[in-house]
Amino acid sequence: MGDSDSFAERLGRRRFLRLSGAAGAAGLAGCAGQDELQGETETDGDSGGGSGGSGGSGSDTETDGGDSGGGESIKVGAVIPFSGDLADFGGPMLNAMKMAQEDINAAGGPLGREIEIVDEDSGTDSTQAVNAANKLVNTNGVQSVIGAVSSGVTISIANSVTIPNGILQITSASSSPSITTLDDDDLVWRTRTNDRFVAKVMAMIAQNEDASSAAVVYINNDFGKALADTFESAFEGETTAKVGYSSGQSSYNQVLSQAFADDPEFVALAGYPESGTTMLSQWNEQGYGGNWILHTSLLSSDVIENVGADIMNGMYGVRTKPPTGDATDAFVSDYEEQFPDAQVFSPYSWNSYDALVSYALAVQAAGTADPAEVKAQMRPVSNPEGETVSYGEFESAISMLEEGTEIDYSGPSGTVNYDENGDVASDMVIVSVEDGQFTDQETIPADELI
Repeated sequence: MGDSDSFAERLGRRRFLRLSGAAGAAGLAGCAGQDELQGETETDGDSGGGSGGSGGSGSDTETDGGDSGGGESIKVGAVIPFSGDLADFGGPMLNAMKMAQEDINAAGGPLGREIEIVDEDSGTDSTQAVNAANKLVNTNGVQSVIGAVSSGVTISIANSVTIPNGILQITSASSSPSITTLDDDDLVWRTRTNDRFVAKVMAMIAQNEDASSAAVVYINNDFGKALADTFESAFEGETTAKVGYSSGQSSYNQVLSQAFADDPEFVALAGYPESGTTMLSQWNEQGYGGNWILHTSLLSSDVIENVGADIMNGMYGVRTKPPTGDATDAFVSDYEEQFPDAQVFSPYSWNSYDALVSYALAVQAAGTADPAEVKAQMRPVSNPEGETVSYGEFESAISMLEEGTEIDYSGPSGTVNYDENGDVASDMVIVSVEDGQFTDQETIPADELI
């Protein structure tokens, strides 16, 4: 192929060939006998389904009064990072939840009750986060928790607090495939796409650049390990090394030495902004070759600013594709107006908005804030085939539910269609660093990655 071909053009040809091959295989499968196909089951896909927060710190455990308008507020806990390696995300996520809270309460709230957010700092640390979640459940009386960001922290909260206590939990940022397989009694949900998608696209980028070798550097937790394994499975070339690391180190020279020992053409980095910034800076200082493919969590303008735009020029990244509809544009505009000095950290911001709204709609449909009843309504209010409701239409959605009309909520993050595991699927977008900005290159539809 010619050097003048763009990344998107090269990727388009590869996708065409791959999809043509898949179509051919599907055609052959269609010739198989019906008896051979009846035993097949689909394992993935959409099958139907400081903190300074706005919440209070009430000490009484809520007694849910069912469908009684004008009752006590419905307390929603938020365990998100305002400190630690993921501190960049906490503020924008809480801002988005406040926007959702304001929209919900302005419409009268679910069951005529206001939503009250009680937030705690996860510290990007499992022990601190579990303690925070226990406080929210046992002292503040929340019946739902939004959080966390780190997949390992989210899983710790789920296994130690929310699942044992029958509390509904929604994460708007954690992406490890390990969350999908939790034995959670349908209590753990997420509005953020599973990292299997991200890892597959990271491998696709290396292959599209005709790389025959690549390494993976990953933070040594549930999120990083699962992504590294999926990348290795998806990458058609040789994965020369998978190197785990701990955050908070002053030097990552040993990690870099292991990762670049066999001169991989690309290194996929699954990490967080603080440690990632240090690692990329030291990579440049030590004069290692190759190029980087960055996980969504590193696609921050702060990372470019701290590492240097000239150093990061030409690096690739993967993130979920923001919807192109009016809901996303309106949300971003409203966010920037309400929080002019705060970053909209997509997708965490708009996914946090949708997490709270989808929960509030499920409470309305359930007629109670009891998690055992609410969890059964999470899919019906957000999945097809109901009447479509979107950003800024909470009041209309409540009216429809009161009239017995089924609804299908979609918001700033797109369709919020929860599958049988409580996951959502999103299109992915490949980006590259150009002139100090992450610039979109190509969109990969979710149905190509399932």
